[in-house]
Amino acid sequence: MNRHEQITRALANGARSAAPVVAALVAVAVLANAIASIVRLFARAGADPLSQALAAAASVGVLVALVGVLYLAESPSLRALAAIYAVAWIPLVLSLVALDAALGYDVVTPPPALLESGRTVAALLAGIALLPVATLAVASRRASDGDLRQELAYYTGNALKLVLLVATSAATLAFGLRRGVPVEVSVFVAVVLEISFVIALLRSREQALLHPLAMIIFGGAIGLVAVETLGTLSGLAALPELARIGEAIYLLVPALAIGYIVGGQLAARGESPRLLRLLARMLGDLRADWAAVRGEARGEARAREVARNGAGKA
Repeated sequence: MNRHEQITRALANGARSAAPVVAALVAVAVLANAIASIVRLFARAGADPLSQALAAAASVGVLVALVGVLYLAESPSLRALAAIYAVAWIPLVLSLVALDAALGYDVVTPPPALLESGRTVAALLAGIALLPVATLAVASRRASDGDLRQELAYYTGNALKLVLLVATSAATLAFGLRRGVPVEVSVFVAVVLEISFVIALLRSREQALLHPLAMIIFGGAIGLVAVETLGTLSGLAALPELARIGEAIYLLVPALAIGYIVGGQLAARGESPRLLRLLARMLGDLRADWAAVRGEARGEARAREVARNGAGKA
């Protein structure tokens, strides 16, 4: 081995040894820049030093902790949940750093209201940071089969359900407010509707037919109200009759919830078969009465037609 090869190998070994240190220094520099940018951003917005520090910890600090959990944790549940939170936190940190850079170079001029709300936003960031802390603690106690992809699908599906529930709750609230319903009544109806659907969803695997049926009814009501609200707010209402159907369902929500509670209690006591037989008998009697009324009406109409024809011939 000549001297040139020895120098090349020594440089390669040195580069391999120094690469982790250089990467760590670059990462520390990037994190320090992000922290300084977020602190400077909230200082421009008028937040106090404690709120600035909390905002930096709730954004950059939480992201670093999530990456650490993702790479160091052995539980697939923790790794899956940390990956989902990291996907949400990375755009948050990037947007805050980009906004600070834009303000620093006078690329954009923020309105005074945005600057005055800096303290509130900083406090909200500190509160939002409690969400991954609490959910990661709960996920650490969850049994897992060791498949990371299944855990990702599980937590992603639950996150989607949560987003949909929040969105449909807002749609139900907007549905009532746009029709002059008081705020407290709109909130009450939205909470009752969403909670009834969640309860029916959680109990839909039971043998009783009541819970899947309630899930379909409440889910259909939520979907109908959400579609009508979205069409009204966007100005794309192509089915005006949805408004009338949605208003009728909106008024029936408390009664449906009470009926679901009563039906659940009867099903728990084992009296649902007798109740179903009673309802079937009542429906049969109503059908027979309706058929009799229709027969009488047809007979009277036929008699009037015969009489009319006879009078015409005369």
